[in-house]
Amino acid sequence: MREYYVLTVHPFNKKIPVRKGTDLLSGLIKGNIFITSSCGGKGICGRCKVKILKGNFSTEPTGKITEEEKNKNIYLACRTTILDNIEVEIIPETIIPEKIEERPFEKGEEFYHIKFDFKERYNFSPLTKKIFLRLPSPTFEDHLSDYERVIRSLKKNYGNYEYKIDLPNLRKLPNVLRNSRWEITITICNFKNAAEITNIEPGDTSKKNYGIAVDIGTTTIAASLVDLNNGEILKTEITFNKQASFGDDIISRIIFAERKDGLEKLHHVVTETINELILNLSKTCEISLNDITTVVISGNMTMVHLLLKLNPSFLRKEPYIPVANVFPYIKSAEVGIRISPSGILAIIPGGYPYVGGDITSGIIVSGIYEEESLCLFVDIGTNGEIVVGNKDFLVCCSASAGPCFEGSGVKNGMRAIYGAIQKVKINNEKIYYETIGDTQPIGICGSGYIEILNELFKNGIINRNGVFMSDNKRIIDVDGMKEFVITEGIDGEKIVITQADIDNLIRAKGAIYSAISTILKTLGIKFEDIKKFYIAGGFGSHLNIEKAIEIGLLPNLPIERFEFLGNTSLQGAECYLLTEDFRKISEEIIKKLTYIDLSRSPIYMEEYLKSLFIPHTDF
Repeated sequence: MREYYVLTVHPFNKKIPVRKGTDLLSGLIKGNIFITSSCGGKGICGRCKVKILKGNFSTEPTGKITEEEKNKNIYLACRTTILDNIEVEIIPETIIPEKIEERPFEKGEEFYHIKFDFKERYNFSPLTKKIFLRLPSPTFEDHLSDYERVIRSLKKNYGNYEYKIDLPNLRKLPNVLRNSRWEITITICNFKNAAEITNIEPGDTSKKNYGIAVDIGTTTIAASLVDLNNGEILKTEITFNKQASFGDDIISRIIFAERKDGLEKLHHVVTETINELILNLSKTCEISLNDITTVVISGNMTMVHLLLKLNPSFLRKEPYIPVANVFPYIKSAEVGIRISPSGILAIIPGGYPYVGGDITSGIIVSGIYEEESLCLFVDIGTNGEIVVGNKDFLVCCSASAGPCFEGSGVKNGMRAIYGAIQKVKINNEKIYYETIGDTQPIGICGSGYIEILNELFKNGIINRNGVFMSDNKRIIDVDGMKEFVITEGIDGEKIVITQADIDNLIRAKGAIYSAISTILKTLGIKFEDIKKFYIAGGFGSHLNIEKAIEIGLLPNLPIERFEFLGNTSLQGAECYLLTEDFRKISEEIIKKLTYIDLSRSPIYMEEYLKSLFIPHTDF
């Protein structure tokens, strides 16, 4: 009996060896083909659809495949078992794209956007620095050891720190010194008045020193290439987090990590994605990977645990304990991130199991920890993290909003990239919309869904529960599910919002709003007491505040109190690279934070149920 079969995947024309009995989803992932599977392969979400062209297989009925799809040989990859050589075709909308092209702000959108500039607040002091040394050669009169000779010069040229060196660098020191005629470049990693020698190179390479800042989000991963000699951000790239093939949300991924080899798979996917971003950035900017001396990671605690291959199980089990909040500096090679072989990996510290370095970054970038007045910071994404406070106190919480605001978990959802419907106006049975870049529509981004939900409600097409009520001609019935047609996209495919989409959006906006109302009521603070309301996250960057208030996503405050901050997690990683002040403050912030566990809050469920209306029952 044959042990292995060949899985042929079109349109990639890729052949993947798989064991008999492997499910299609696992086979695709083995071949580095990643498709959406929101439920982590349980057959619940119905999103990992593939078309089977030929071959022997078995499949489990789930109720997620229509008769029309069965007639086209479309099945769920996670529920389909390979029994022989098999050929499949990937359905385009299920593919997790390799790259995201973020669009710039349009005219007028910059009004509420604040760009953080670390140089306005802090001294420039990069995490790693290259120092060129011209050392005097030893003599009978000057007979210091090689290492002491280096330290003497460093203290004279760089600073009176406590210097450390590891054994590999100590071993190569004598040959490098003599082969380079006593002219060398030392790479220093500096923190807390200590300096570690991480690399020794012959000659002067001090002008080539770069770092990578990474935001690991649940849905997307962003990375910036930074010149550590002047603090310039050379280029930023964004891609989807391919861990989405194992589940949309962090709980699904933690559960997957508990399977055999599950943690290894999740770790491998995220490190390879980061490596791809780094390689693309280095090629585009014509920079050698050997000249990238450090990587800084910002992300929620689950993402950090999966990156470091730490057991995340106890993050979801009471009393919800992470392996660590503050992480030591690690050799990047130990994690599998490909930069300089001696490169350093640093993690921005986090305070709690669901509030990680991404929120530490947001607190510092927003500046609420220095404010006199009461402020609120919210990072809207797959998870919604909220921080309330000022210079006297900081209280935080986290709520699972789901990925629909980031374009996942909704039928025609997509990121805010070119071709995404972002603005919508409904007038009777006519509909007007705008796409990002004024291109042909290919889907709907999060801010577009907010506008659609608002317009459907204002025009009486849905009621306060979000249920379709009118006999509008744009409402169609597909397999018993009502859909509202926005327009036709590429190849005549309808772009719609379904009843299930509306339900997901209401639950997501309800999770954010109820988390905000719960934390404020717990502290005895009224909405009107909040003087500044900071919004972070890619979705929040293009949000129509007025419409978000009208559907009950955000509280009804004067619009001038709202400020967009963009991706504060990535900005925080960039600043951590570039200034010791930021690095020190990040550790102080997590000691100051107080966490409210919404699952144990006596008022959260009441607030959540009240928010499952448009706008909500307190309006």
